[in-house]
Amino acid sequence: MLSAEKVARLRAAGLEVHSMPLTGSSVRLPLFVSPVRAGQPATAEDDRSEDIPLGDWLVPCPERSFLVRVQGDSMTDFGILEGDVLVVEQGSRPKMGDMLIAQIHGSYTVKQLGRHEGKPALLAGNAAYAPIVIVPGETRVAGVVRSVVRRYVR
Repeated sequence: MLSAEKVARLRAAGLEVHSMPLTGSSVRLPLFVSPVRAGQPATAEDDRSEDIPLGDWLVPCPERSFLVRVQGDSMTDFGILEGDVLVVEQGSRPKMGDMLIAQIHGSYTVKQLGRHEGKPALLAGNAAYAPIVIVPGETRVAGVVRSVVRRYVR
């Protein structure tokens, strides 16, 4: 669970932070064996393979996680859209290719950890945004993005 001080700092930096209740209950939804095609339609089967505990699947470490809402279009090519809610886990060491929340000069951004011209950089998922080369001491990882939540019906 994030401390009140940490939440205050994230909010002061412009992040919309929501807490997640740590309850023992979890919604379990059925996962069907037959995938749904994104191309041509196919016959669907009614074979349930398992129930997925949705909360555990989306938030593997709730005690170290927080939610933020995305603002802007720099991550659209990575499937992260404005208005999406990101589940962010603190304390995990990011790996190349991970999406993360980074703090640069007091401001937060969501980017992919990668390389630009051989140097570690924060990469946007939109060609309109230039890579941000990581400068030691100027960039801090606030957390690694574990899940993206998007609602189509409000």
